[in-house]
Amino acid sequence: IVIIALVGGTVFLRTNMHTKTEADAGVYVGALIFSVIINMFNGLAELPMTIIRLPVFFKQRDLLFYPAWIFTVPNMLLKIPISLFETTAWMGVTYYTIGFAPEAS
Repeated sequence: IVIIALVGGTVFLRTNMHTKTEADAGVYVGALIFSVIINMFNGLAELPMTIIRLPVFFKQRDLLFYPAWIFTVPNMLLKIPISLFETTAWMGVTYYTIGFAPEAS
C-alpha cells in the first residue's frame, strides 16, 4: 500500500492545495476518490479468506457449537489494527504530498 500511496502522491503532487476554482475542487475530489478506491480494493484481498472460512462457520453453527458472534469477534479484533495501520500508512504518505492541509487553519 505504501508503493501505491507514493504513486498516488506523485500523481496528485502539490505543495499547496488551491481552493479557488472548480478545477481545484476536481483535483481535490479526484485525490479523495482515488484514496477511497485504493483502500477499498486493498480490503478486497481478504475476501477469499473469508469465503474459505464459511464452511467451517456453517458447520459449527448447524451443530450448535458456538454462537455466530464468537466466530466473528477474533477475526474482527485482528483485522481492525491491521486496517488502522494500513490507513495510517496511506495517510502518512499521501496527506502532505497531495497537499490537503499543511497547517491547521
